[in-house]
Formats: sequence, C-alpha cells, structure tokens
Amino acid sequence: MECLFPVVYLAGGRLTRPMIAAAGSFHVANAFVMGLGRFMTAFPAMHPMVAYTTAPKSLPVVADRDDRMVKTALVLLAGGVTAAGVMATQRRARAVAGWPTSRTVTTRYGNVLTYDTGGQDDPDRPVLVFNHGLASTTEHFAWMVERLAFDLGYASVTYSRAGYGPSRRLRETPYTVQESVDDLEDLIRGALPEDRKVVLVGHSLGAEMNRRAVRQLGDRVAGVVYLDPTHPAQLVRSDKQRKGSEIFTESLMLMSRWTKLGTGALLGRPDWVNDLPAAYRKKVMAHYADSRLWAAAAQEWEAVREELENYTGTLEPVPVPGLVVAAQLTVDTDPEQLLMYHDIARSHESADQHGEVVVVERGGHDSILTDPRHTRTSTELVAEFVRNHCTPATPAAVQKSDENPSGKVGDTK
Repeated sequence: MECLFPVVYLAGGRLTRPMIAAAGSFHVANAFVMGLGRFMTAFPAMHPMVAYTTAPKSLPVVADRDDRMVKTALVLLAGGVTAAGVMATQRRARAVAGWPTSRTVTTRYGNVLTYDTGGQDDPDRPVLVFNHGLASTTEHFAWMVERLAFDLGYASVTYSRAGYGPSRRLRETPYTVQESVDDLEDLIRGALPEDRKVVLVGHSLGAEMNRRAVRQLGDRVAGVVYLDPTHPAQLVRSDKQRKGSEIFTESLMLMSRWTKLGTGALLGRPDWVNDLPAAYRKKVMAHYADSRLWAAAAQEWEAVREELENYTGTLEPVPVPGLVVAAQLTVDTDPEQLLMYHDIARSHESADQHGEVVVVERGGHDSILTDPRHTRTSTELVAEFVRNHCTPATPAAVQKSDENPSGKVGDTK
C-alpha cells in the first residue's frame, strides 16, 4: 500500500483522503499491536504535505503552488530507468560473451555448453573438470584454476551449465537434475580425447552432480573432489538446512523476478566479488546482476529441492578416490553437515578407494573459493590429492611430483 502511495497524484486529489486514512490507520494499529509508537507520529507527519501537493490548483489555498518539482522528478525517474536499461544490456552482453578462447559443445538435449581450457596437455596427468555451484559461475574457481593450471600445469576444463552465462538451454521439456549430469558427460566426451582421464571438481550442487556422473563416465574418472558439497539427504537430516532452504527458495524467486525488471543496476558489488582476481570481477558482477543466472538457479533449485526433500536412499559406492574439502563455518554451524561429509567420503572407501574429509579452518561455503587465503589452502589439498591418488605412477608423473613436492597444509585440521 505504501509503495503505491504515488497514485494519489493521478486522480486530481480524489484518492488523497482514502490513502491518508488507510496509511494513518495502519501506523496507529502498529503503535498498539507492535509497540511502534514513533511510527504513529513520524509517518503521518508527511501526510499534510501529501494533501497540499495533491490538491487541485483550482483551490485558492494552493493557487500559488509550484509544481515543477513533480515534472523534474518524473524526468529524473525516466532517465534512471533508461540508464538501468542500458546497464542491463551491457551486462547481459558481457555475461553471454564468454572469454576470447571459449569453445562450445552441443549435448544430446541440444543444449549448447560453453567451456574453457587451461594448463598443459600432459597425457600422464588427468584433466581437472570444474563444475560450479547453484547461482554461481565458473569464475568462482578463478584462484584455484590459476594455481592448478598455470602454476602447477594441470590441464583444466571449466564450463557453465545450460542457462548460465554463455551456455544456452534449448531443451523445451521441464528441467531435471539428470539433464545436467548427462550434459556433463557429453561435455567431457566431446571436449576431451576418449583416452583422457578426468578428476571431477565440484562446488556445492556441482559436486553432487559430479558424484552422479561417475557411474556414467566409468573408468574415465580418476577421482572426485567435493568442495563443501550438497548431500542428497541434507534436507532430511539437517534442521538447519531445511529451514535455510525455505529462505533460499524465497530469495531465489525474488532475485529472479526483480532482476528481470532491470533492478540489477541497483545491486552493489559484494565483497566476495572484490576478493576474486581483478581480471574476473567485471564479468562476475555482470553475471550476478543479470537475470539469466537467477532464472537458471531457480529452475535448478526447484528440481533439486524436490529430490532432496524426498530422499530416502543411501549413497552408492563410488569406485574412485574421493576428497571432501569442507568449510569450517559450514560444519561449525551445523554438525550434522560434517557427518554427511563423512558419509560421502565413506562411499569412496566402500569401493576400496581412498576417501577423506579435510576442513579448511575459518573458511566459508563460498570463501574457500573466493578468498585467496582460504583458496590457497583448498587448492593445495586438491593438488596433493590428485598427485597422490589420481595420477598414474609413471616415470614422468614421478618426476613432476618431485618437482612439485607436497607439504603439510597448515591451515587445515
């Protein structure tokens, strides 16, 4: 009702009294029901000005009123809307452009996935394939990829799931999580030689999708890295996750709805964006303020939430080594989450493979990727895991391991 207050200017003053009466009654009720006594005096203090500015100029008491400010405000509003539209167009163009070296793969569903590669093409080492989280971007892995690919020489593939960034979802049927799992399989088979091994590295929901893809990819998978992952039973086992999912659902709907109206121009740059390497910040902010990211996230979450709320099974054995990198802030605020992380690790041990959970001290769900201090810890854990458990013991691999010896990671427990 209060947001609609400007309509009093559209009816020549006929709506002024009803609106003032409604608003005044609302604040009087708040004073008694909610104890907001100051509202009863503060807000109605503006009502005389509303009455004065909405009264017809034919009345003697307002005959000398200057109405130029109303026209000025309308002009400024129109200019602001135009500027927001231009900014939204520029950000959309930046978000869907990809990087100069980006390539595409068309999946079995007709979805067009955009991906980027980095590092050294060494057949003795597996390729690290990164799968981002919900309402996230491939650029969240920037610190980790720069260290693994450009400093340590690991070949890497980062990609945007269908609907995110430059990747396009062209399938017309309702979305399912299995669609993204199949897309991941098609990406790996289309972007990499048939004999190349891969290590699947996923954050949050991307990690759960990777876990499901192992069965389809078979012996091509050399290992799986889970970065503060989603557990399929988390909404069943964790009260905190269940309550948080309700807030998250509403937030996604609001972000999707309002960014479609161009309000992304009003979003300030979050601190975590400023924590990323400078070369990635504008593109990440373009994604964050663009409705495509939020629409894709809302679509995924609708399908994922239904599965998580109705999960009744147990984790199937995963016949490859697995590493769970957990954020301390996640497990400290929800001890059940740590138990679920150990469930994931045991699913690898049950297949006579290595399964391990390591907690990054002081790290948060996103900051283990975006904060350079925590990301360095996470990255060293990933590099050590790949060297020790996912790389064949060939002479060349041994030599590379000697050149990059692993040490203790002091920021973990």
